[in-house]
Amino acid sequence: MLFQRLEMCIELIRLSVRFVIIVAEAVGVVIQQNGPPQLIYPGYGTATPFVGFMP
Repeated sequence: MLFQRLEMCIELIRLSVRFVIIVAEAVGVVIQQNGPPQLIYPGYGTATPFVGFMP
């Protein structure tokens, strides 16, 4: 019984990590498609690039 719970917990953690990676990659794609934001004040520096997760 204990081993089954541990296996379920490990599998849920794996699924959670996969979900977070997929969401982070999707956010990165959306950011890249939208392009750099329009700067209202030219005194601001350039936007930092998105750093995603590597599978």
